[in-house]
Amino acid sequence: MKERKHKLKDIFNLEAHESRLAFLLILPTVIAVLVVLFFPLVYSFFMSFTDTTANLKDFNFVWFANYIKAFKDPVLRNAFMVTIKFVFFGILLKVLLGIAIALMLKERFKGRGFVRGVMIIPWAIPSVVVGVIWRWLLNPRYGAVNRILDMTGVQTTNLNWLSNFKWALPAVISADVWQNIPFFIIIILAGLQVIPGDLYEAADIDGAGALKKFWFITLPMIKAPLLIVTILGTIFSINAFDLFWIMTRGGPADVTRAATLYTWQVAMKNYNTSYGSAISYLIMLLAIIVVFVYLRILGKRQL
Repeated sequence: MKERKHKLKDIFNLEAHESRLAFLLILPTVIAVLVVLFFPLVYSFFMSFTDTTANLKDFNFVWFANYIKAFKDPVLRNAFMVTIKFVFFGILLKVLLGIAIALMLKERFKGRGFVRGVMIIPWAIPSVVVGVIWRWLLNPRYGAVNRILDMTGVQTTNLNWLSNFKWALPAVISADVWQNIPFFIIIILAGLQVIPGDLYEAADIDGAGALKKFWFITLPMIKAPLLIVTILGTIFSINAFDLFWIMTRGGPADVTRAATLYTWQVAMKNYNTSYGSAISYLIMLLAIIVVFVYLRILGKRQL
């Protein structure tokens, strides 16, 4: 009788089957991730070694021919240079402005909560909408930017920003910074708020100025958040597509044709999906290299 009760207790005891229950609960998610994520990766990687156009029903293995073609492609080299410029200057501005704004939002002032709430709005707007907004702001005839420059006397002629060789890429970078800088501010601000106040009090006693406190206390203490936000921001920037497509379509004369935009044109417009797949993996390789460099430079301390 006692043995029977003990067996019944084990059957209905969830703690005794905790690991099995956890496995069963996460199994549907694991299957969904494998199907949605890894299958396209494997499919596209296999496709990059073939000469197929839209499917794998009729193909021939060309092995590394697509990758060799990519390294010889002058248009792709220019596209990668555009992407590198976009990532470098965009991340630099986001980090510098993110730190400056986060330091201001850390201080107590009237309306701080409202400012913090409003600050997130650009990040919540879809990239397509951001592109449309900035196309309107930079419109040469009725755009707000030219209007403000004209009213302040900085510039009296209407500049066509998105058709100008000099200003087209900076315009796209500006739109990207405006949209994504709230993400940097949030992460950096979270790191600032966990810095012990005792460190600043000790620095005040030692007579340290604001610059020294920032360099020797603030910056080292937010090293981990900076590394995280820089890596994620870089990956987002390398994969940026919407802003380029909506604002410039790669013009003028390929000045803003990023690697992702070129990949879309090759794979979807020219129906050369095998070559497009090869380019996409080169873009992924670029992201891996950049992240590795970040980890070597900024990630010496274990997170």
